Amino acid sequence: MAASNLEGLYQDLQSQFAGRELMLSPVCTRVLLRTGVNLKAIRPDQAGDAALLGSVRSVLSEMGYAA
Repeated sequence: MAASNLEGLYQDLQSQFAGRELMLSPVCTRVLLRTGVNLKAIRPDQAGDAALLGSVRSVLSEMGYAA
């Protein structure tokens, strides 16, 4: 993933789950619980936060997803 913001990161993540969309929800839930970022409904104050982007990438990487 080479996204420069949370929305782009979510779009990249969706493409990894193409055809298996139901499997994406638990991943998003874990990201929400660990970072406070709801990738399905990104808050405007979080959208451009570079620190949060890094945190989400880190969590996804720990879970085994390309981040």
